[in-house]
Amino acid sequence: MFRPTMSRPEQERRMTIFGETLFTPRLRLRKITADDLPLLVAWSNSEDAHGPYLTPDRLNLETGREKIESGAFWSEKNKTFLIERRDGTPVGLINYWLRSEKRCCAVIKVKITEPDQRGKGFGTEAQKYLILNLFDRLKVEEVEMYTDINNKAQQRCLGKLGFDLVESLTYDDHQVRRLGHLYRLPEARYHHHPVYRYHYE
Repeated sequence: MFRPTMSRPEQERRMTIFGETLFTPRLRLRKITADDLPLLVAWSNSEDAHGPYLTPDRLNLETGREKIESGAFWSEKNKTFLIERRDGTPVGLINYWLRSEKRCCAVIKVKITEPDQRGKGFGTEAQKYLILNLFDRLKVEEVEMYTDINNKAQQRCLGKLGFDLVESLTYDDHQVRRLGHLYRLPEARYHHHPVYRYHYE
């Protein structure tokens, strides 16, 4: 059976252990450290960093430090990655958590916090490679994402990544009630979707 030669990013992905750093063709997703706190605090208090579809979570240095020390950003059930370009430029955050009632299901949230870095496909790329690792390394059975009902760009991204719209619903985003959509990517579709089998980035 013919198998296409793996590109270097594909080889790199397959060699990556689901640990503190994930590599994509243009990005590095890495574990947050205490050195990142000033940046995280600035982002978490910035309307521009969140855009119109996410609510600022209003961290300060003390609560940020407590989150790092308590494992709120990094534990067996959830991980938050800082998204950087390969040159070290920080562009945003992506995290996942495993549903407490259904540990085989991971939920992803992403935000490109630097406005000048939006529209370049970084969010799609980060989501794609995190999804690859969730299915291949963590062996989840499905991945879900919520998106504001007006966030058409993210909805197009989820369509490209093979997600289906499951339902429309209200949800809480840092004590702000939003109307949105729940999207889901099941394992069977992941294994057959071409975006995860071939890499053109």
